[in-house]
Amino acid sequence: MGTNLPNQIKCSHSSLKKKIERFLSEGRNKFYLREMVEEAHVSMRDAEDFLIPLLEENKIEGSLEVRCPNCGADQGTFKMYHEIPPEIECEICGHNFPRSDEYLNIVLEVKGEFFRAQKISTSTHQKKTHQT
Repeated sequence: MGTNLPNQIKCSHSSLKKKIERFLSEGRNKFYLREMVEEAHVSMRDAEDFLIPLLEENKIEGSLEVRCPNCGADQGTFKMYHEIPPEIECEICGHNFPRSDEYLNIVLEVKGEFFRAQKISTSTHQKKTHQT
């Protein structure tokens, strides 16, 4: 049983990397953590194990998007949980609600070239070739 765990983790990380590469190939450098986990069919724990080193290396950046529980309107994006006001009044419907994990979406944005380095260097090379 112990030998399967490293293979499962490797498979999860590969699925997550492919999912991010697909988002990038679609022109999306921002995506929701929940969406990525669901589409890659991995556990939140595996996603965290994969993403935390990328966050620490500044290859991706995370933020917290607050949504109104009444109408779903975006109430802003914050870098840190403590930056979110304790009480929020929706700018659209006027609903008041407390700061809570229930109303947050974790947004991830690819910042580094970890996932795009090969594609960028290839396209840059092609542009330089066509210019000469």
